[in-house]
Amino acid sequence: MSLRAVLLITLQREPGTGYDVLQRFKTGLAHVWQASHQQIYRELDKMRGAGLLDCETVPQAERPDRKVYSITPAGRAELDAWLAAPLGPSAVRQPLFAKFFIWEDWPAEARQRELASLREQLNARLQAYAAIEKEWFSDPQALTAAQRAPWHTLRLGQQLTETWLTWLEEIQAEGE
Repeated sequence: MSLRAVLLITLQREPGTGYDVLQRFKTGLAHVWQASHQQIYRELDKMRGAGLLDCETVPQAERPDRKVYSITPAGRAELDAWLAAPLGPSAVRQPLFAKFFIWEDWPAEARQRELASLREQLNARLQAYAAIEKEWFSDPQALTAAQRAPWHTLRLGQQLTETWLTWLEEIQAEGE
């Protein structure tokens, strides 16, 4: 998956500024894709240059002009091509796993701090997922299948996070 595809998805639903897109990432896409505001703005600019997006400049009093991006027919065609093509395999890149291969040299205190920090991050992620679910999917059965589809990815994120927490418990039960 590429940032470009995620931006096309976001903007095909509704035009928006770079800030709007960043907020959509934080509230709805955080469990799917991560990107910094610099990455988003840089990619929006590239996409505009490639003819995938239009940009309407909206003047504002006492503020810089707003740039509202919308998807073009060429952008929609690229999105359709991405949707039609199968995704390749995803690599699991987890630097933490590398530390497990040199367990005996990984200082116990550092390991405990790392795993405790990971547990905190995972619990925070579960809380964020719960907030998203409450705000966007409080009654998933009342939604159409298309409206419910993002909820399924959220549920997968919750289940994977719970699996990570179980895995951490198993490691700690071994006595590290």
